[in-house]
Amino acid sequence: MQLITRFLLLRVGVFLLIGALLWLVFIAIVDGINLRWGHELAQRQVLFDKYRTLSPLISEIELARKMAAEPALIGMALNEQDPVLRRRGLQVLEDYRFRFRDHSYFAAFADSGHYYYNDAENGFAGNQLRYTLSPKSKNDKWFYATLTADTDYQVNVDPDVHLGVVKVWINVLLKHEGQILGVLGTGIDLTEFLKQSVGIKQKGVDNFFVDKSLAIQLSTDPELIDYASIAKKVDERIRINVLFKNPADIQALQAAAQALLDKPGGEVSTLWVEYQGERHLLGISYLPELGWYDLTLMDEQSVAVLQGYIWVPVLFSLLLLLALAAMGIFLNRWVLFPMHRLHEAMQAIQRGDGAIEPPLVGKGEMLALSDSFAKMVHVVRDTHAELERKVKERTEALQHLSEIDPLTGLLNRRGMMARFEQEISRQARQDGSLGLLLLDLDYFKNVNDHYGHAAGDLALCATAKVLGSVMRAYDHAARWGGEEFLILLPDCDENALLAIAERIRARIEALQIETGQHQFSFTASIGAHLPQTPQTPDAMLQQVDRALYAAKAGGRNCVKLSSKVESS
Repeated sequence: MQLITRFLLLRVGVFLLIGALLWLVFIAIVDGINLRWGHELAQRQVLFDKYRTLSPLISEIELARKMAAEPALIGMALNEQDPVLRRRGLQVLEDYRFRFRDHSYFAAFADSGHYYYNDAENGFAGNQLRYTLSPKSKNDKWFYATLTADTDYQVNVDPDVHLGVVKVWINVLLKHEGQILGVLGTGIDLTEFLKQSVGIKQKGVDNFFVDKSLAIQLSTDPELIDYASIAKKVDERIRINVLFKNPADIQALQAAAQALLDKPGGEVSTLWVEYQGERHLLGISYLPELGWYDLTLMDEQSVAVLQGYIWVPVLFSLLLLLALAAMGIFLNRWVLFPMHRLHEAMQAIQRGDGAIEPPLVGKGEMLALSDSFAKMVHVVRDTHAELERKVKERTEALQHLSEIDPLTGLLNRRGMMARFEQEISRQARQDGSLGLLLLDLDYFKNVNDHYGHAAGDLALCATAKVLGSVMRAYDHAARWGGEEFLILLPDCDENALLAIAERIRARIEALQIETGQHQFSFTASIGAHLPQTPQTPDAMLQQVDRALYAAKAGGRNCVKLSSKVESS
């Protein structure tokens, strides 16, 4: 064999060997990047799906739980035959109807089995009692299953055959002294809810929500939804078996779902599964607020980062065939060093180094590759920043709601205690003064008894407006509880404190509340306290409470200063 032939065969062998190695390395890098990118993308996609689904439900659940604590509804459930109690309970239900997103409510009582309902069109005004539930009826099993559930509230997708509607129902237990009196809540139209949750179309992405038994609760295909899961046995439900045909995938999903129950909320697990005959990346997260799992399926195309660069190793191989010797000299300069820098940048970014900028390295194809990688990193960072911004906004909104009384718009007790501690610290640093007013509406129970709780709510809101009109910009007011209001007045002397208290008392006395059928007025007793030396919040509250007690004992509709009470 001639030497030229041997060298030719050697070059061909070297080319084939190096070409094969280059191909394997490239595939490994692509798979590694795609896997890491797919996991990060799955986490962000699941978080996005979670918050867009929870948003319309969290406020509805809290409002329904508040409705379940209304004394009028408890009284109606305990003595439904009393027309006065029944009328008061129905009035409370109607008041809440306007607050719910769907402008509808339902209430079902365990003792009588009566089911009350009204919708957004007020189509059942005066006839809210729609039917009577029966434990023998298959359509009513949801009610009796909810009564025996181990949770105070549930979210259930169910068609009501009596009413002819299909909704995402929020079921809250009505309790009194440990006794379960019934179930009440509201519903969200299933079609609209699906549009806002799983119905948002994203190429290559499918979403499902399942309960703890892995029965499908939400899907873009209504035929896959397991309606009224709570009323069925586990083997009767439509479960994930209809989505995944491979038993190994189902077992892996069940293990991941069980593991998430022992982890903090927000954890996301990912695994590869076969879905609709193709390989998909599955992200799964547990939503403790609903007792559901969020399943997000993404096809390989959606998570592939370098899918369009298969030609890069082919080009390398051609260059190697044309100039094998020259490639050895320039290999480090053109290929290995740029790839090394790019790989280092990838690793730094994967470690969470937000300051590093992906380098633009090499020339030609390597430059295009690094440029694409840089653009990808910017997209990921922008997406991450946007998600963090949304999470921060939602967190701040929830924090704000937790400190505000929903009826009057004033601070609640929690919010006021936070301001109280802040002002105590500030006044201690600045050697300032801090006044306190505790206001109680006189004979407020009579207002509720004679004119109804709706009238009482009007009186509370009117009082809140009076406080807002009298207070200074840096004062704080809170609904302290029931018909009591607490006003915090920084940098206030005794004369200003009493003057503000008297203006509040006089304006409340001048109020005329119109209910549509009646007109009434009321007065307020006010206790005032201005410590001469620094005091703890508990000590100040005790003193102002003593002053309020003196105002009530002194005939009501007056202002009493704690120092005068102590000296008298």
